[in-house]
Amino acid sequence: MNNLKEGSEMTFEEASERFMRVFGKQEQKKLILPVGVKLIPKGNEVPKGTRTAEGYQGILWCEAVRIAATEDEVVVINKENVGCPAAAIALGLVDRYQTEPLRGKRKYTDLMETPASPADFTNGLVYACKDSGNMQFTLFGSDDTGCYETLGAALKAVSGMKAIQPAIMDAAVAYPAKKLNITPDVVIIVVKPKQALLAIQGYNFLTDNRFEMSTIGIRGVCADLTALPFREQKLNGSFFCLGARALGG
Repeated sequence: MNNLKEGSEMTFEEASERFMRVFGKQEQKKLILPVGVKLIPKGNEVPKGTRTAEGYQGILWCEAVRIAATEDEVVVINKENVGCPAAAIALGLVDRYQTEPLRGKRKYTDLMETPASPADFTNGLVYACKDSGNMQFTLFGSDDTGCYETLGAALKAVSGMKAIQPAIMDAAVAYPAKKLNITPDVVIIVVKPKQALLAIQGYNFLTDNRFEMSTIGIRGVCADLTALPFREQKLNGSFFCLGARALGG
């Protein structure tokens, strides 16, 4: 992260403090901390979290980001504790075509009659549960139509959801700037419209690039705000998704 002054470097903590100063002047009861995201490739050392990975068993990635932002914690998500197969795919923790469901407590798939595997998400069966005849994957009972009317629409939607594949990551870490002295791969900020305007203007001042947002209302934090910026090295935005709002808080 470069300062506006050429040749000077800004740490994540310094950038976070500047964000809090500038954006804190806006009308907001409680400014939400910027969250650093560090993706840990297989074989690399994983930073310690505020609690053990088992202490966060079954939570969603979007929930982990919320906890880091609002509760000042370091949250480590891995294949064993991630609560959502879709996030596990997006973050590169599991193979998208894995046919075995994730075992143990998983906040998302625990709501299903039969837990869906990563492959069931990738093949559109979860998102078009009614059209594909897989009502065991519904979250809201027999009246649940799924996210898409047809399996074809679901497959097209899934093909546009960014993911870190093949599964090359051991863990994803969400943390506030003061908790870990490491440079994040991605920074997630939560802003109101006027604050978003200031962020976009700052981005444009440095790069002369337009801000183009890509979102579809599914995988709002894991794909839109983590995998896409990581893979494409550019800003993105999201209005979150049902899982992030209803389950991730």
